[in-house]
Amino acid sequence: MSAQYRVKAKNWNGKTINEKITANSRNHALDLLNTRELIPLALKEQYIFRSKLQTIAFKILNNIGYRPYSNRHLMIFCQQFATMLKAGISALQCLSILSRQKEISMLQKNIRAAALEVEQGSTLAASMQMQPGGFPAIMINMVEAGETSGTIDLIMEKLADHFEKQHDFTEKIRSATLYPLLIIIVALAVMLIMIIFVLPQFSQIFNTMGMDMPVYTRFLLQFASLIREYWLLFSGCLAILIVALSCFAKTKKGRRKVDLLRLHMPFFSKLYIQTISARFARTMSTLLASGISLNSALELSDRVVNNSVFSQSIYKLIDALNHGENMSSPMLGDKYFPSLLAEMVRIGEETGALDHTMHRTALFYEKETAYVVDRLSSILEPVLLIVVGLFIGLLVYSILSPMYRVFETI
Repeated sequence: MSAQYRVKAKNWNGKTINEKITANSRNHALDLLNTRELIPLALKEQYIFRSKLQTIAFKILNNIGYRPYSNRHLMIFCQQFATMLKAGISALQCLSILSRQKEISMLQKNIRAAALEVEQGSTLAASMQMQPGGFPAIMINMVEAGETSGTIDLIMEKLADHFEKQHDFTEKIRSATLYPLLIIIVALAVMLIMIIFVLPQFSQIFNTMGMDMPVYTRFLLQFASLIREYWLLFSGCLAILIVALSCFAKTKKGRRKVDLLRLHMPFFSKLYIQTISARFARTMSTLLASGISLNSALELSDRVVNNSVFSQSIYKLIDALNHGENMSSPMLGDKYFPSLLAEMVRIGEETGALDHTMHRTALFYEKETAYVVDRLSSILEPVLLIVVGLFIGLLVYSILSPMYRVFETI
């Protein structure tokens, strides 16, 4: 039975190496180090219980959509892997070189572990699959197809292109939503500072002078007083509420409700469906072009979509294929698949070029989503500025209004 060992060793250049290796026994671990010309300084077996807990933790994080790496890391990994393979370097040497690249530091640990598995005789796909939370399912399945067909270099190029498109798409949405989000955060911070720290200073002056303050000024002062006195209670309640909602969202029932809310949210549901459609079409196009079967491509696309309600629609397509039907018919009758996506699938099935039509569809939805996000961002910016201006204006007026009364009495 294999076990994990924590290793501290030195190479012939005097560099200290700290990593984990998988071996059948302690002697086997020492042999592995010897073949790599490493001098062991410390070799400690990891507890099985801790290793299992780590694996379970990775699985939970994967299920809720967390990844320790980004599409950019995967893009760089695949690009460099493909370049080295085309230069005649073996997969093991590629992994060894990539494990030292600082640009993909979030993947280094998993790359080193995969290299050790390949060194022990595992295939590249199998070694990737052995790393919990290490590599996405789409990469593992496409690498397996590439190893079978002997086109691993071409597969890595397709994966690099896929992750590059995903990275560009995500960055466009992120950059468009960053400015409105920054306005909201700054506005909330300014209002809280004025309510909690500035307004109470003026209230002391007003009370000393025996002034009668307007209703809204008294309300803001009471609100500030409550926050100052019970901030710990409010913070605790907010933290409990966030944790409770987060735990509920991780349950099967809670996740479905959250996913339904995303699909039916006013103003934003169309944008969300377009984003899912772009991701679905892009993944399907990449997988089908790499020789993955239609059923497997749908199953892998389901993991990329990451929406339980949309997943049910995808499994209806798989069920239709298993019963000898085409994919477009259930798509046309489904309320969550956009009509354009369903029609493009129908055309792809009729022409036998489904991968090409899915690629064109992905490009359309990516451009359309970026356009809608830009348009929403340009609309939200002035609206947010007006709303923020009104709130801050109200705060300033609540301070100046009593002062005007003083001036009037002089």
